[in-house]
Amino acid sequence: MKKILLLASLLLSTPGRSQEYRDVPTDLASHYGVLGLRPASISPDSLAVEHVMLYSEAHRAGIQKGDRIIAIPPYRIRNSDDLSRCIQSYAPGDTLSMVLYRDGQTLELSCSVSDVKHLYYLMNEQGTAKPITAPLHIAGTKAPHHEQAARDLIRQQDASAGFSALRKAWAFDAGRYGSDTRLQTVNMVLHDPLTAGRTASALSKSVSADASLVGHLHIAAQYLDLAIADPLQVWDDQENSVPHLILASLLAAEQMTDSAFAKITDTERAELANAIPELLKRFGETFLLDSGDSTETVGHINTLRLAKKVDLNALFIGALHLAQLADGDALKTIRKKSQQLDPARIDSLPPGTQGKFLYAKPTPLGWILVGDRGPNLYTGHTAAIIDLGGDDIYFHSEPAPANIAIIIDYEGDDRYIGGPIAAGIRGIGMLVDLKGNDLYKGGDLALGTAFCGIGMLWDSEGDDNYINAQVGQGAAFFGAGLLVDRSGNDFYSADLFAQGFGGMRGFGLLHDLAGDDHYLVDRAIPSSYGTPNTYAGWAQGIGCGFRGYGSGGIGLLLDGDGDDHYQGGDFAQGVGYFFGMGVLADIRGDDQYRGSRYAQGAAAHQAVGALIETGGNDHYETKIAASQGAGWDAAIGYLADLSGDDRYLALHLSQGAAAMNGLGLLFDGNGRDRYETQTGQGQGSSATYWGGRNAPNLGLLIDLGGNKDTYSIRKNQADAHDAGIGLFSDR
Repeated sequence: MKKILLLASLLLSTPGRSQEYRDVPTDLASHYGVLGLRPASISPDSLAVEHVMLYSEAHRAGIQKGDRIIAIPPYRIRNSDDLSRCIQSYAPGDTLSMVLYRDGQTLELSCSVSDVKHLYYLMNEQGTAKPITAPLHIAGTKAPHHEQAARDLIRQQDASAGFSALRKAWAFDAGRYGSDTRLQTVNMVLHDPLTAGRTASALSKSVSADASLVGHLHIAAQYLDLAIADPLQVWDDQENSVPHLILASLLAAEQMTDSAFAKITDTERAELANAIPELLKRFGETFLLDSGDSTETVGHINTLRLAKKVDLNALFIGALHLAQLADGDALKTIRKKSQQLDPARIDSLPPGTQGKFLYAKPTPLGWILVGDRGPNLYTGHTAAIIDLGGDDIYFHSEPAPANIAIIIDYEGDDRYIGGPIAAGIRGIGMLVDLKGNDLYKGGDLALGTAFCGIGMLWDSEGDDNYINAQVGQGAAFFGAGLLVDRSGNDFYSADLFAQGFGGMRGFGLLHDLAGDDHYLVDRAIPSSYGTPNTYAGWAQGIGCGFRGYGSGGIGLLLDGDGDDHYQGGDFAQGVGYFFGMGVLADIRGDDQYRGSRYAQGAAAHQAVGALIETGGNDHYETKIAASQGAGWDAAIGYLADLSGDDRYLALHLSQGAAAMNGLGLLFDGNGRDRYETQTGQGQGSSATYWGGRNAPNLGLLIDLGGNKDTYSIRKNQADAHDAGIGLFSDR
C-alpha cells in the first residue's frame, strides 16, 4: 500500500502534472447527479474508493474498492467535498470521466450519472406515493405551546422567508427518494417540520390513553398506515374449556399468519427465517447493509423483497386473536376454568418439563400446558402455556419452530431465559405475566420483538429485570414489537436496537407506566465513529431505516411516572434516522438522561427525533455533538421540556442547533434552568448543504419560564437572531 501511494505521489508531482487539473470551484451548480460510491480519505489531500454500491453506475463503469481518485476532468479531486460537489454538478443521464490510480497505473473511466431514486431502486420498486397530509389519527390536533412559540419567534425575527425556503427544499429532497415503505406520519412531519413535537405528543398521549394490549395493537397498526378491525371472538367463554378456548385462538392466529405469507412460497418463508439473523448481524456490525461482498448484499436485498410481500394487516388480525386472551375478563375466565381441570388425565409431558400440571396435550400446533400453583420448569417450545402460580423457570435455548406461541403466567417470581421470548419472527408471540418480580433474559430478537411478525410482552406487576443482546425490548422490523410494564421499579438493559426501536416498516414500543426505572443501552458495542470510550446505542425511542434500501419505522419509549435514569450511547433517547421517527416521552418525575452523539431529540438524514418531557427537575447530559434538539441533513431534532428546574450539558451542535439544512429546536417552559455547551443554543450557522438545496439551517432555543436562567453562550432575558437562521429567546 505504501508503494502504491508513493507511485501516485510521484505521478502527481511530475512537472506540469499539477497544472493539468484545476481546483473544484465553490460555485458549481447542482443538478443532483450521483454515482454510487463511498470515498475515504487516505491523506489530507487525497481520496480512495471505500465502497461501490452494487448495481450502481459506478459499479457498471468498473470503479473498484481501493481505487485512488485523482480527478474528474478538468477538476482535481482532493477530498469528499470536492468529489460530491463535482458529481452533483452533472445531471442524471450525463456522462463524466473519472481519473483513477490502480495497481501502479492511471486509468480514465467513463461513467454515466444517475439520480437518487434510481440509485436507491429498492425504495421505489412498488412505485407508491405517500400523501403529505396528516393521517386521521393526527389530523385536527392543536399546536402545543412549544410549537406555537417557535412559529411566533420565526415570524417576529423576520425569518419566515428562510424557513419557507427550508421547507421547500425538504419537500423537494423527500421527493427524490422512493417511498415504498415510508410512513405517512413521517412524511407529513418532513413537509411541516414544526409539527414534530405535536406529532410526538399525539403518539404518546394515544398510547397512554389506552390500557389494553388490544388497544396498543390498534395504535401500532394506525401508525403503520394499516386499517384493521377487531376480529370476532372465536371461542365461547361459557361453553369452552380452557384447552379448547386456547386452541381456538391459536388456530385463528395461525390461519391469519399463513394468510400473511401467502405471496411467498414455503421455501422462501424458510429462507426468510434463516436470512433475518444474518441481515441484522451485518447491520449491527456496520450500520449498513451493503458493506459485505456482493453475494451477501444480494442476499440482504432478497430478504427485504420477501419481507415487503408479507401482509401486515393479516398479522395484526392474528395478533388480535391472541391479545383478546389478555383482556381482564378473559384472564379471569381462563384462571377459573384452569383451576377446574383434572390433573389425573395427564398421560405425558414434553421432554425436560418438570412440576405439577393440570393439563398437558400435544396439538398440531404444539403442546398446550396448564401448570399448577407450584414451581414449574418449562423447556423447549410449546404452543401455549397457562401457569397459575409459583416461581417458574421458562428456558428456551433455540429459535422456536412454530409460528405461534403464547404464555400466560398469573403469579410468582419467574425467570424467562434464552431464546425468542415474546418474539414474533415470521409469526406471533405473546407473553403475559400478571404478578411477581420477574427476570427476562434473552439473546438477540427477544422481549417484545418482531421481524415479519408481532411480538408482545405484557407485565402487570412487580420489580422486573429485562436483559437481552441486540434487537429487543419493544423493537420491530415489518411488524410490531411491544413491551408494556404497568408497575414496579424496573431495569432494562440491551446491547443495541432496543427499548422502543422502529426499523423498516416497524413499530417498536416500550411503555412503562410507573416506577423508578433504569434504561441502559451503552458500553456494549464500540462507537462506529471510532471515538475512544464511546459506544453505540440505537435505543430508547428510535426510528431507523436501512439507508439506501428502506425507510425507517416509528419507535417510542413512553414512561409514565417515576424518577427515571436513561443511559445510552450514540443515537439514543428520541432519535430518527433515514425516514424514521423516534420518540422518547416521559410524563412525570425527576429524570436523568445521559447520551453520546445524536441523542436527546436528534435526527439525521430525512428523519424525525423528539424527546418530550412533561414535568420534573431533569438533568440532560451528552458528549461529542448533535444533541438536545439537533438536526442534520434535512432532519428534525426536537426537545421540549415543559416544566421544572432543568440542567442541560453538551459539547457541540446542541441545544437547538442544525447543520446540512437541518432543524433543531430546544424548548423549555417553566423553571430555573442551566444551559452549558460549547457550540449551539440556537445555532443555524453550521455547515449548510452543498447539494443544491439553496436553503439555510434553522436552530432555535426558546425558554419561556420567566426565571433567572444561566447560559454558557447566550444571555438571560434576551432575544437573538444569528447567521443561517439561529434564533434564541429567553422570556
